[in-house]
Amino acid sequence: MINTQFEAYKIKRELKRSGIDYEFKRSGVNDFGEPVGEPTAVGTIRGLYHEQNSSVQVTTGDTTQVRTKKIPMILCLYEDAASLVLQVGDELKINNKTLKVTGVVNIQEWNIIADISLEVVDDNVVQA
Repeated sequence: MINTQFEAYKIKRELKRSGIDYEFKRSGVNDFGEPVGEPTAVGTIRGLYHEQNSSVQVTTGDTTQVRTKKIPMILCLYEDAASLVLQVGDELKINNKTLKVTGVVNIQEWNIIADISLEVVDDNVVQA
């Protein structure tokens, strides 16, 4: 049997030692669901930034190209993520990059650890 209290202690100790505070912001929306105004602060979570590898396959004719894509994530305490009620589309800045929340996962369904999936916002908009 897993000692969940010990697992929670290990995570809390690592977050206290190596964690960084991340501030999440949320934009207001109009009647059409479009963002309006400046984003307002939702709250701050102490977490550990990490990346997960994902493979993207592109098949063209007889050949297949496989490319590895990094998925940025933040590991934090579940109670912290649940208290903020993070939503898909909430934003945060890391090293002058804007990232958007794409989901929050309850690791092992223990209600101890959460993993926040992120996506880098590409500001390079091509004007026609």
